[in-house]
Amino acid sequence: MSYSQRFTSYFKSVWRDFETHLRGIPTLFRLARQDQIRRRFRSDLILLPTLLVSLGLCAPDAYAKVTVLTNRTLRSLPVEILRAGQPGDSLVLPSGDSLPVFFPATLRVRYGSGLQRKEYELVAGSAYYFALGIEDSQLHLQEIGLGKPMRNDLDRQHKVLKVIARSATVPVKLLVDDDEPTHRKIWEARLRNRVADASKILERHSGIRLKVVAVSTWDSEDAQHDFSQAMREFEREVMPSPASLAIGFSSQYKAERGRIHMGGTRGPLHPYILLKERSPNLRETERLELLVHELGHFLGASHSPEPQSVMRPLLTGALQRRVGARIQFDPVNTLLMGMLGEEVRMLGVRRLSDVSAATKERMLEIYRVLDVALPQDPAASQYLQIIARSSSPPLVEDTRRVLQELVEVGKQQRRIPTGDVVGQNTDLTGDELTSLYVRTAAKAALQVRPENQTKAMVLALGVFMDDTDTLRSFPVTARLIKSVESEAERRQRTSVLGAPTMRRRRDLAKHFFVSAHALVVAGREATRSVGLAKEMMDAQRGTGFSFADMAANRAGIVFAERLLSEELSLTVLADQFHVDDYLPSIADLAEGLRSQEIQDLFGGTTQRSLADELDRIEQRVLALPVYERPSQEVVQ
Repeated sequence: MSYSQRFTSYFKSVWRDFETHLRGIPTLFRLARQDQIRRRFRSDLILLPTLLVSLGLCAPDAYAKVTVLTNRTLRSLPVEILRAGQPGDSLVLPSGDSLPVFFPATLRVRYGSGLQRKEYELVAGSAYYFALGIEDSQLHLQEIGLGKPMRNDLDRQHKVLKVIARSATVPVKLLVDDDEPTHRKIWEARLRNRVADASKILERHSGIRLKVVAVSTWDSEDAQHDFSQAMREFEREVMPSPASLAIGFSSQYKAERGRIHMGGTRGPLHPYILLKERSPNLRETERLELLVHELGHFLGASHSPEPQSVMRPLLTGALQRRVGARIQFDPVNTLLMGMLGEEVRMLGVRRLSDVSAATKERMLEIYRVLDVALPQDPAASQYLQIIARSSSPPLVEDTRRVLQELVEVGKQQRRIPTGDVVGQNTDLTGDELTSLYVRTAAKAALQVRPENQTKAMVLALGVFMDDTDTLRSFPVTARLIKSVESEAERRQRTSVLGAPTMRRRRDLAKHFFVSAHALVVAGREATRSVGLAKEMMDAQRGTGFSFADMAANRAGIVFAERLLSEELSLTVLADQFHVDDYLPSIADLAEGLRSQEIQDLFGGTTQRSLADELDRIEQRVLALPVYERPSQEVVQ
C-alpha cells in the first residue's frame, strides 16, 4: 500500500475505533501516557461545536427594504410615495429612468390624476414599471417577474435589526500605473472628475456615493497583456487602504481586434476594479460609462438584456455620443444595487459575506432570472456562484481566497516557459517550491480580513499541500475542508501542486502543513495525540515509527502557534521563508522502528521514556533561530 493510501486509511480507521486500536498496543499506550492524551482528545471533540462557532459557521440575519420604480413612458411622471408613519413624498420619474425607493416598513405609491388616480402597495425586493396600456392608453403599474418574493417574516427581523452605520459613502483609492503618459496634475484632476460624475449616477440608483481619499501609482508588468493576469498583478501590488475600494487605470496598450476586455472586478463589494485607460477612440463620456458599468458590478449589478442599460454586456453602439445621452441603469440592476447599497448604508457592510441572508436569497432569485434572459452571457451564472459562496463564514471565505492564490501560482509553475511572463520562475522544485508557496500564502493572507490573516494562511497551506486527502477524510477537519474547496477544485489543485518538499522529502512537507492546519482547527493536544497515534499504528503494521515524521509534526504545530500568537510576522514570511529555518535537521532521527524496537529502546525503567524523546525533538524545533526570543531586562 502506498504512503498516500496508508495515511488516508489510518485517519479513517482511527476515528471509527480509536480506543480499540489503542488497547491493541498496551505497551506503547503506557509508554506514551495515552490515558492523559485520550482524555484530552475526548475533551477537544466535546468542544468541537463551540470550535465550529468560533470559526464563524453561523451568522446573524438582517435585511434592508428597497423597491424600484421605472418609467417606460415617453414623458416624465409625477408620483407620490407613501411610507408608513411618514408624510407623502413627491417624486418625478424621468422617461426611461429606474429609481430605488427605500422604506422601513410598508410602502405605497399613488399616481395619476382625477378619476384615474390610483394607489398600490409595493413589495420589498421587487421592481415595477409604469407603461401606457395598448388598448386603453391608460397609465398602468406592472411588477417585473423576478422569481419568488422576499420572505414574509422580514418585518419581525427588521424590528430587532441594530443599525451600526449610516454613512452612504464608499472611500476610494485612485491609482494609475507607470505607463500613464501625463503629469499627475493632469491625470489626477481627470480621474477625480470622472469619479465624481460616476458617484452622482451611483447615488441616484443605489443611495451610495464615492469619495476619493487617496491617490497613488503602481508598477505594472509591461509584458503582461492578459487581463485576468493583469488583475491579479494589480491585486498583489496594491493595498486598498485607507480606502475600501481601489480603482486602477492602466495605460498599457496593445492593438487588439474583436471583443476587448476593457475593465473588470471579481464581484459585489470586491475591493478592486481595474480599467484600461489608454484605449483609442474613446471619449470621456464613454470612459465614464465604462467606470459606471464596473461600479455597477461592485454593487451587485449583472449584465442586462436591455440595450439602453449601462449594464448591457457589450458597451457598444456609441450611446454616449448621441445628443442628450444619459447613463441609465435598468430596473432589475437598480434593484440589486439598491438592496446591496442599503445594507452598506444601514449596516456598515463592507464584504459580501456580511450581507444578510434575506438579501442574498433575493439576489440569487434575480440572478437566476437574468441567467435565463441572457443564456449566452456568463455574468449571472458567475454571480450565482459568488453569492452562494459568500454565505460561507468569513474565515472560510478568506481561507478560500488564499488557497486560490496558491493554486494560481501552482498553475504558473506547471507552465512551460514561453517568455510571456518576464522574470517568472517556472521550474522550482523541492524545498524551493515549498518556500515559494509559503511566501505566496503570506502575501495573499495580508489581503484578507486582519482578524483572519494568520488562520487563513495556515488553513490554506494545509489544504494545498495535502494531496493524500488526509484532512478531507478526518471528521474534525472535513467540514471546513469541504466548505473551502469543491471536489472539482481539489482535482485542479492536486494537478498543479507539483512536488514541494521539506528537507528534500515530500512526506515531511505534508506532515508539517497538515499538523499546522489541524492545530488551528482542533488545538495543540488533539493534534499532537493524533500525530503520535499515527506513528504508533505504523510501528505495528506500517512503515514503522518515524521520529523524522514526529519532528515535522511538532515543527508544524510550533509554526502555527507562533503565527497565531503573532510572534511570527506575515510580512517577514511574505518576503523570506526558507524551509531549513523552520524544520531542524532530521539526519540523526530514527525511522522505521517496529513495536518491539520501541519497547527495547524506551521500555526499560532506567531508559528515557518515549515522551521524553519527543520533548527533546520539540526542543530542537524551539531552538531554531527564528524562534529565539530576545532576552528581556530584569525588572527590579
